[in-house]
Amino acid sequence: MDQGPVKGRGQELPAGALTTVGVLRDHLAAALRAGMRRPEIEAVALTADRTKAMAVALAGLPDDASVTLSELELATRQVAAVLGFHPEHVRRLIRGGRLRARRVGGDYRVALDDLWPLIEVRYREPGRRRLRARR
Repeated sequence: MDQGPVKGRGQELPAGALTTVGVLRDHLAAALRAGMRRPEIEAVALTADRTKAMAVALAGLPDDASVTLSELELATRQVAAVLGFHPEHVRRLIRGGRLRARRVGGDYRVALDDLWPLIEVRYREPGRRRLRARR
């Protein structure tokens, strides 16, 4: 599931577009400010969780670095920090097919696009929260 364009400052960034980290951080800040004005509690929380995931993926990158949204990845420990899970639980989600990842050395890397469904499932209405295995 692709997050789609990132909105902010009256512009949109397509998921596959090359952009600098500084511009992306500005868009994230604008999206978070806009999300905080929404009256729905779930919408505010979802916006904050998405922003947190993107911020973790961009951590340590210089503002002038060029990135595409579709190439951003998180390590197992980073995914655990974003979701509030133990890293071993994240590995079980990966091995069980509920979270897509690729193996790098002795650990996994999860594309940010593959993390969105796991974040969004938290804010579904009760009874519809089950996340199916990805194939």
